[in-house]
Amino acid sequence: METMEPAQQEHILSGLFPRAGDKEVRRAVREGHRLADSVEPALLEGIRDSALLALDARALVRGHPHGVRLHLTRSPGRYRADIVVDGRQGGAFFDDGVSVNLEEFDRVCPAAGALLGALAHALGVPRRFCGCSAFVSPPGSGLPLHFDSKDVVIVQVTGDKRWRLAANTGLRYPTANYAAGGPVSTELARYYRPEAPGAGAPERCDTVDLGPGDSLLLPRGHWHGTEAHQEAASVSLSFGIAAPSWSAVFVERLKTRLLTVDHWRAPAVRLDGDGGRFLPADLIQRMDGAISELLSGPFGRALSEEIPQGRTTCPADVPSPAPTRGRGIGEENVGEHHDR
Repeated sequence: METMEPAQQEHILSGLFPRAGDKEVRRAVREGHRLADSVEPALLEGIRDSALLALDARALVRGHPHGVRLHLTRSPGRYRADIVVDGRQGGAFFDDGVSVNLEEFDRVCPAAGALLGALAHALGVPRRFCGCSAFVSPPGSGLPLHFDSKDVVIVQVTGDKRWRLAANTGLRYPTANYAAGGPVSTELARYYRPEAPGAGAPERCDTVDLGPGDSLLLPRGHWHGTEAHQEAASVSLSFGIAAPSWSAVFVERLKTRLLTVDHWRAPAVRLDGDGGRFLPADLIQRMDGAISELLSGPFGRALSEEIPQGRTTCPADVPSPAPTRGRGIGEENVGEHHDR
């Protein structure tokens, strides 16, 4: 499947999630819902026809020409570090039971590249903000609970993998990844405190088992952890959709305009009879006032109305369901809409 048929490209979302269909998948991405399903047979066959994906898991890792990311843990449920090595080194760690992530897999697997391009087009996101990795997990290995700063579509290719899943009721639209119990990045620390009530990793998760051909949509920020079946390695494709935030777009456009004006390029220092003062307080206060007016003004209100205000989540008093297969499972969202 180096290229896709026009009909497959047009309906790639319903091909990945047949029970949901194109419209429902777009709604799930927009509103932050989780979906699980089974890929249409024709689409799955195109993926499996890839010569790369016909290799055994170890050979797939050792032969990867781009970065192989190691997901190392220091104890059950805790990250130690993510380290990028080459394929040969990655294969050695794989033999030692470490889950690995084959980065830029779409560059070496035409089938993955074709699917990623169609997926980006269907969701209206420029291709440069999208990527594909192949996750290869030795038997019994996996990742602790964490969330990502992008929407992710997973297609299980070979083996079986168990997922622990929970909606993130403490944070919407994170702009950086986070692993439970690990350090918080500088950017994430500006607006997220995992130790705050209700903000940390969930105490209870839903359990979903994915087998060959199953698919899963995880909105950005959704808590998830994984474990491959004890008897066989797991290979899955992970398609990440990482469109930049409105804040990133606005800041870039603002900076471009400000740099065309002399006084905005001047050093942020006031030189007067009292000597030099970096960031004089009166100008900083006026700057903060202008930012507050922006956030509460017409454009801020228009953007707020554009973005969905709530997300359905599981009520805390509803027990997690028993483990289920990915096929035909809808989203876990059974509660009310909440503004967050």
